[in-house]
Amino acid sequence: MMIMVAISASAKNDWSGKVVDAQGEPVAYANVAVLSKADSTVICGSVTQEDGSFNIVTKENDGIMMVAMLGYQTVFMTPVDGALITLSEDATLLQSAVATAIMPKTKLTGEGIQTGVRGSVLENAGSARDVLEKTPGIVKSSNGIEVIGKGAPQIYINGHKVTDSSELDRLQSNEIQSIEVITNPSAKYDATVRSVVRIRTIRRQGDGFGFNLNASDAQSLRWATGNNYSGALNMNYRTGGVDIFAGVNYDRSTARQLSDLEKASFGRTESGGDWLFENKGDMEAVYFGRSVYGNAGVNWQIADNHFAGGKVEWGRQLQIDDITTIHDNVYENGTLIDRLTTVSNDHVGGKPCYNVGANLYYNGMIADKLGVDVNFDYYGNGASSTSLSEEVSEMSEDARIISDSENAGRMYAAKAVLTYPIWLGQLEAGTEETFSRRRDEYYISGVDIPASKALVTENIYSGFANYGFMLPNVGMFSAGIRYEYVNYYYRDELHPENDIPRNYGNWFPSFSYAGAAGPVQLMLNYSKKTRRPDYNNLSGVVRYNSRYLWQSGNAQLQPELSHDLSFMAVWSFITAGLEYSRTDDAIVVWSAPYNDEGVVLVKPRNLDTPYRSLGAFVNLTPTIGIWTMNYTFALQPQWLTINAPDPREASGVRKTTFNNKPIGQVQLFNTFALKGGWQLELGGTVTTPGYTQNLYLRNWYCDITAAVQKTLLKDGSLVLRLEGRDLAGMAHFDVDSDFGSHTIMQTNRMDSQKIKFSLRYKFNTAKSKYRGTGAGADTRSRL
Repeated sequence: MMIMVAISASAKNDWSGKVVDAQGEPVAYANVAVLSKADSTVICGSVTQEDGSFNIVTKENDGIMMVAMLGYQTVFMTPVDGALITLSEDATLLQSAVATAIMPKTKLTGEGIQTGVRGSVLENAGSARDVLEKTPGIVKSSNGIEVIGKGAPQIYINGHKVTDSSELDRLQSNEIQSIEVITNPSAKYDATVRSVVRIRTIRRQGDGFGFNLNASDAQSLRWATGNNYSGALNMNYRTGGVDIFAGVNYDRSTARQLSDLEKASFGRTESGGDWLFENKGDMEAVYFGRSVYGNAGVNWQIADNHFAGGKVEWGRQLQIDDITTIHDNVYENGTLIDRLTTVSNDHVGGKPCYNVGANLYYNGMIADKLGVDVNFDYYGNGASSTSLSEEVSEMSEDARIISDSENAGRMYAAKAVLTYPIWLGQLEAGTEETFSRRRDEYYISGVDIPASKALVTENIYSGFANYGFMLPNVGMFSAGIRYEYVNYYYRDELHPENDIPRNYGNWFPSFSYAGAAGPVQLMLNYSKKTRRPDYNNLSGVVRYNSRYLWQSGNAQLQPELSHDLSFMAVWSFITAGLEYSRTDDAIVVWSAPYNDEGVVLVKPRNLDTPYRSLGAFVNLTPTIGIWTMNYTFALQPQWLTINAPDPREASGVRKTTFNNKPIGQVQLFNTFALKGGWQLELGGTVTTPGYTQNLYLRNWYCDITAAVQKTLLKDGSLVLRLEGRDLAGMAHFDVDSDFGSHTIMQTNRMDSQKIKFSLRYKFNTAKSKYRGTGAGADTRSRL
């Protein structure tokens, strides 16, 4: 259904206004166009900003204004300056939901999948992290929150990039308006960003002082010492156009892992004979850490559509105690040659472990049409550690190994984005520059491993452009291009002959289409992406883990290049997606014999064969009375063949395949909204055995969760929550690895069975007005 009003406009040819939804929330990126009254041809157009505002300047004095956005009814009206235009949900997309009186919570936006949180059972799910785990398109994996088929996303809250993951624990679910999962980020994002999650919080009005307080305590059910607790206080003061904010967070964390290991190394002697080293034993690793994090900043609304501000962030690692005990029986060609116990203790060294960051931004409109978004960022970190390993052998000499390491990194970045309405859509263009350096030093005594001292510098220059528009009754189209040029230099300060200079550039195109076929919303995306090695993977330092296990980086690593193709569909409470990816020069961790004495060296390498993967999922979110279901079914097959060095083969190389065993995953979350502010939750995640790159997960993973929550006070400002994780004690992965000349079988038992109590209180809180989007996101995370 379309709403249409066609009468002559006044002589005024400068029209501005604001577009909102039925709840009064701004609708960003809606297309606004002026059509000829005679033949409906497009005269000029614009796109709404983040706050829903738009401005159109034209010589046309008589025409029709059209406002269109995927998922909403298209509006035609007389151009009126200062108009507040309300878009209604497209009735065609709601027909199947009317029968059960349930409004759909998920829709396509043209960039991704948007899930409404406010007014749904997700509103009381806990923290932002808890909500993300139950958002369509996202699953919880062993590595944390991942977008299916895309890996870990880059997360934004109200436009600012999340750089501290604890921010997801501090933001509460009842403060969130919606979550948008973008599987095809546009050209304005770094080429390493394969997925984006945008969290929008609820708009709250009014000035004055406000704060929110969060505290939690999680106790392990298997390990009495395993107690994690944290607290956060965030404050805010607003007056007029000035917004001042500050926050502090304290965290104490523990972890424990028990593993059984069997490792085998194959080699050939100089005389042509074969040798076999085997290690069979067990490991216990425990970790204790304490950290503090703070931030402060200011936002200033200089005038209408002109904003500026800045913020600083800092963090300090107060404690690191990482204690590992390994019992190892070593066999050479089937004969026991050593029975070894190694106890290693890593802790903070002579210098503090810290990080500090700063951001300055300007965001505004010039001449009511040209959008300007400028960001300047700084980030620095430093860390030092001392490791003491004491080895007691029953069949050879004991040893005492002491190592010290220090590293420090710096990054400066700038990003400018200009937007301008052209024809039916908006052109977006800009540039981003990042300058970084990292220094590593490593010294060791008690073993014959050389010291190292290296400096890595990397400068990245980028330019990008993106154009998006909407054709009524056809859909939304977007195409972009990004170019990145990288100047890289690895300097070995002790051995200059090992220096590695490298310069390279790449183009990264992207395309997306979003439309509707009757009640079904559809989206198709393509993009080319890259992944650059983390700085610690570029270090040539050989680090000592134990007598038979050493570790190193690889300064020769090349960046990955990926081609991603995705398709998504939404109908009523059903969301389905398909993600295909091909990656060249994929970076994997590789183990191989270092010498003929049983020492194994672990280091990253690039694969010389392509890595192809597919991710398919279906998400269902029906509601029956007080019961809301959130069920996800996912399957992730892959195709990978590796030419692995193997001295047992005549050619010295063995083709190893990691195919035909896809990983399946089922997430079943059930929420019961009861009277009196009570909410009950019961859910679980099951993952089947299967391949992930060159690793095989050989056990069934099962994480059963339950929670009870009570909301108190009239305004719901106090929330008490009790939850249990891994109630069945099966949330762990057992891993097999085949590296040709080296194999590993590892069984793990993690300290994940816990009971957690949390308290959340808010007083006069308001939505952050911070508009800084940041620059150099990828480089910062790699540092």
